[in-house]
Amino acid sequence: MYEYTNNTKLRNTVYFFALVLFFVPTFVFAVDTDNDGLSDEDERLYYTDINNPDTDGDGYLDGTEVKYGYSPHKGPGVQMHQHDYDGDGLGDWLEIWFKSDIGKSDTDGDGKNDFDEVMLGYSPAEKDGKKKFKRWIEVDRTKQRLHFFVNKVKLLNLPVSTGNPWTETPAGNFEVMSMIPEKSYVGEDYNLEGVQWNMLFRTGGYYIHGTYWHNDFGIRTHSHGCVNMRTEDAGLLYNYMDIGVPIEIYGETPENRVVVNN
Repeated sequence: MYEYTNNTKLRNTVYFFALVLFFVPTFVFAVDTDNDGLSDEDERLYYTDINNPDTDGDGYLDGTEVKYGYSPHKGPGVQMHQHDYDGDGLGDWLEIWFKSDIGKSDTDGDGKNDFDEVMLGYSPAEKDGKKKFKRWIEVDRTKQRLHFFVNKVKLLNLPVSTGNPWTETPAGNFEVMSMIPEKSYVGEDYNLEGVQWNMLFRTGGYYIHGTYWHNDFGIRTHSHGCVNMRTEDAGLLYNYMDIGVPIEIYGETPENRVVVNN
């Protein structure tokens, strides 16, 4: 009886310490070879030099630059969203946001570069062919700007000219109804041929389209209700557009046509 009791106590003691060891948190410290505040694992993520605390030689540690949103590759003063390490059109900050590789222009190896995939609503890091991200257009009549969003991130911020006060661009929620690469616009006081990149958003002839007859974008209103864009900007947007993409138009049309504090 005495032997049994002591063996039981011994086993219980062993079990107790085993449980303690099991539940005690294990602290794993990230290796930082060059002591720049960026772990070796993160150095590989950002393509910085594991053995050099200041990869771009601008006087700031790589870890400090990344922490405050600056590029550790291009300094001083260049922010991550302003730098594109792999030249795929998607800035380094956006690469991290969309979980793509800043050192590979085609992260998932599907033949499309990361920027194209994001603009079309696909994940650049997943090779499954399914749209992942919500996309929409916003037009701010007050500031005369067009914004294109993907997954709540503003990817495009472009100047436009909306309708004049007496022929306003309608406010409200719309969507891309049809797309026409080239068409003509004819009215009582205008005849405009060869207008490119036309995206209809409301019946009655309301389009977002390229414009070659003025250069007032972001400065003043100019149209009969359409949203005028620089032709190259409209072409960029058109290239990634689909029928059904939502469009929200808001803000006040400038009373005197001219944008104030744009």
